[in-house]
Amino acid sequence: MKSWAFILLSAYWFSTSIAAPANEKVINLPGLTFTPNFDHYSGFLTASSNKFFHYWLTESSRDSKKDPLVLWLNGGPGCSSLDGLIEELGPFHVKDYGNSIYYNEYAWNRFANVLFLESPAGVGYSYSTNFNLTTTDDEVSLQNYMALVDFLSKFPEYKGRDFWITGESYAGVYIPTLAVRILNDKFNFPNFKGVAIGNGALNFPNNYNTMVPFYYYHALVRDDLYNDIARNCCNNNIGTCDIYSKFFDPNCRDKVINALDGTNELNMYNLYDVCYYNPTTNLKKAFIERQMRRIVGLPERKQNLATTAPLCAQTNNTNVYLNRADVRKSLHIPSSLPPWEECR
Repeated sequence: MKSWAFILLSAYWFSTSIAAPANEKVINLPGLTFTPNFDHYSGFLTASSNKFFHYWLTESSRDSKKDPLVLWLNGGPGCSSLDGLIEELGPFHVKDYGNSIYYNEYAWNRFANVLFLESPAGVGYSYSTNFNLTTTDDEVSLQNYMALVDFLSKFPEYKGRDFWITGESYAGVYIPTLAVRILNDKFNFPNFKGVAIGNGALNFPNNYNTMVPFYYYHALVRDDLYNDIARNCCNNNIGTCDIYSKFFDPNCRDKVINALDGTNELNMYNLYDVCYYNPTTNLKKAFIERQMRRIVGLPERKQNLATTAPLCAQTNNTNVYLNRADVRKSLHIPSSLPPWEECR
């Protein structure tokens, strides 16, 4: 009897030790217009003694037990990774002014288990119990690392899985600093494969140095203005020019600003989009634009759209949806937490 009891106890321990937390599984996501063929989970990970990061895991619809684990981080800094889930690479995309969700056929979880992490505390649903939201890049990298270690304790079946960390924008800072910590932890991350960074904000001077030629090659800057900058500010070689420093040169500052204003209300993520974004309603674009302009001492750009400009509709679908009471309940978000914001 004792040997059978031991076997049964061992079987029970094994089955529970590799199981995802059932209380964090999302059962009824409001507004779904399709039946998911994958499981997904939402909850909180301990990033420090007083900081808790919200996660949303969308498991692979191909083979969740064998496919790799991929972490996704949005940037800002201060923008939620649920942006990536709902508006970019996740399986759930929102329409109808936050009333329904349709399937994204290009979702990454068709071939990977994708973990979306809202970081740092104060971003999205993530929070701090001591209300101190001031942080540094080094602190964020440590807290992201600790949150991932906590994730593996909740989902031990992912320990040892091929693992990638990915993201965009200011994740160009988050990802390399996190990767260093992961590389030094072979116990928790023995199969760390690499990183992928899209439109990474690695540093602001280099970002500005590439923006003027990038805009020009996409026909957003007039030839005469581009040639003026090249000739009078860059010794006829914009390719090696420190354009960032020209913001502080009174002879070149206005020229560079005029070149960068070529995008104005265009969609920063799709220059070929057929509609325009209004900074008063598209909160993320306005947030990032303000940060970019402050770096070089520019005031906020005044809204100057003609009333006949074709505006992109439903630009705040994500915000509306994630602040629905039934959605928050489905995602296991405490009612005590403040409203979800795209960027803080």
